[in-house]
Amino acid sequence: MTTKSFRFSTLGYLALEGVGALHASYTLLLHVTEIDGTEGKKLFLSASMLCNAARAYGSGVIKPWCTVENNIDNKKYVLDSKDKAFALTQNEILIGGTQFTLKASKNIQPILKIETGYFLNTGYTGSLAPIPKKATHYISLNKFKQV
Repeated sequence: MTTKSFRFSTLGYLALEGVGALHASYTLLLHVTEIDGTEGKKLFLSASMLCNAARAYGSGVIKPWCTVENNIDNKKYVLDSKDKAFALTQNEILIGGTQFTLKASKNIQPILKIETGYFLNTGYTGSLAPIPKKATHYISLNKFKQV
């Protein structure tokens, strides 16, 4: 069993008073646990986001999102917290988690494509996404164990 932690920072811009380029940037915190089995890898993922755009604006709620796609069967998984959002620390917001199994493949290095972003729900003016609307990152996993 292997657990890896990743931290991906993305520069952003949000055209709201007090936010701009400095406070629209965000950081994805991703934890990936791999368990090797006879039929493949069982993966457990959890994610949270560091963003203070709502605090800089003075009100509103950050709604982060994250999807994961693998290169083995190209299935896409959504990390979510089942419509429950809460702050873990002062600027850290839970995105959620997911789990799935990758079938073993001898000649393919397993890679995860991570897409993430957020919306700032300001209440009376609606929801706004920063520029760029999403960030894409790639994670190479450990090779499959030989069976």
